[in-house]
Amino acid sequence: MKNIQNKMKNILVVMVILGMSFSCQDRLDDLRDNPNAVTSIDDAALFTKAVRSLFQGTTDASVARFAGHYGHYFVAGSTARLPDQYGDGFDVLYNSMFSEMYGGVIRHIEEVLEITSAEDTKNEVRHAMANVIAVLGYAKLTDAFGEIPYMEGGKGKTEGIIHPKYDTQQVIYEDMILRLSSSIAILKSADPAMGYPNSDPIFNNDMNKWVRFANSVRLRLAMRIRDANNTLSRQTVTQSLTEPLMETNDHNAFMIETEGNGNAWFTMRTGYPSIKMSTMLIDQLQGTDDPRLEVYVSKDGNGAYNGMTNGLDDTAFGNSNFAARSDMGLALSSKESKLYVMTASEVWLLRAEAALVYANDPAQANILYRKGIEVSLKQWDIAASDIVDFMASPEASLTGSNVELQIGTQMWVALVPNYFEGWSHIRRTGYPVIADRTAANLAPGVTNGVLPKRFLYSSFELSSNNDNVLEAISRQGANKIDTPVWWDKN
Repeated sequence: MKNIQNKMKNILVVMVILGMSFSCQDRLDDLRDNPNAVTSIDDAALFTKAVRSLFQGTTDASVARFAGHYGHYFVAGSTARLPDQYGDGFDVLYNSMFSEMYGGVIRHIEEVLEITSAEDTKNEVRHAMANVIAVLGYAKLTDAFGEIPYMEGGKGKTEGIIHPKYDTQQVIYEDMILRLSSSIAILKSADPAMGYPNSDPIFNNDMNKWVRFANSVRLRLAMRIRDANNTLSRQTVTQSLTEPLMETNDHNAFMIETEGNGNAWFTMRTGYPSIKMSTMLIDQLQGTDDPRLEVYVSKDGNGAYNGMTNGLDDTAFGNSNFAARSDMGLALSSKESKLYVMTASEVWLLRAEAALVYANDPAQANILYRKGIEVSLKQWDIAASDIVDFMASPEASLTGSNVELQIGTQMWVALVPNYFEGWSHIRRTGYPVIADRTAANLAPGVTNGVLPKRFLYSSFELSSNNDNVLEAISRQGANKIDTPVWWDKN
């Protein structure tokens, strides 16, 4: 009897061990098949990340250290102001900006595009929305550096491309316009349920607003290539004007940063590096009695608007009493201040320019110009009586011999706080005029006092992707900050 019991125990032990072995083997097989225990990627989460990265890019180093200075909107303190002296010794920053632009918006949105075009997860509405974000991400990159990896860009993870070829800016712009046109066609008849009902931080999945947004971005790109490819520019403007555009401030593309300290300008205004608004901006607003002055600029300790001159050399900066100058306005630099990538006021002013130069209709251009100013004033909750007064002023009507200068200057003002777009606007149009730096107290930098045109390809990019970068340089011109990008003809 004992022998039988012992045999039964042995059999049970063996069975338990075998069971455990099979269980462990199954677990090991599971781990080998999927070591991260993730069965699918949520493209909605990736889309939200891409959108947030896009908006956060309006306050990153490319803006706070470079574009905001080049656009003559402000002067930063400490070492953050050094690009304001038109130098180019910022190899680490050039590399980090290039890498972060690709590693943020582009990386996430390329994954979304991959998922939403795959056979098992195809979704043309989501794909169309993602293409709009992708275009904005790539547009900033190419406007900053010129030729960039585009057709093969951002595909290190999805396609294993680690040495991507660079594309000409002409090819990039032509394709971005096509992508937007395709997206608009899809979004016009899209079922909102197929979009991102709970993951769209811009328009809360409102397809009508997405159509207006995509079409407005297309208009921006069309006008940007006005002097580089006039035929395509005209065709695209005509096409854009037949579709809905952003018209009211309800259509604005904005986001409120809710994580960390909120809007990054808050930290930069109250801590490092400290931001003081430019004399050029303050003079423009004060000289025209523009009520946006109190929105864009804070008064100094004496109750005055006291700006900083851009480009001061070290001695002049040391004697400037920087700390006492006017800060960025609270409406722009509070924790809850909105971040913008496009507004209705920009669109109205683009339309005014198009009416003037393409339709040769000064009267219509004036109507659109005035609408752009009015919408900008309303964007900042300017008092109704102040709006009436400003709209009755000479600045609010196209008069004189250089109405393009008027449109260009008001566009520069209306683009605040989208400072990167302000710099791009100046490069394209030449307005407002940024004088060459010839005064003794101004630093001429490496450009001999001429406004920088682009960022440099970093030494890391040159070493890691040498052949493709050198090919881009051979087409575009010397890797210098005063080498213009393709669309910059001024």
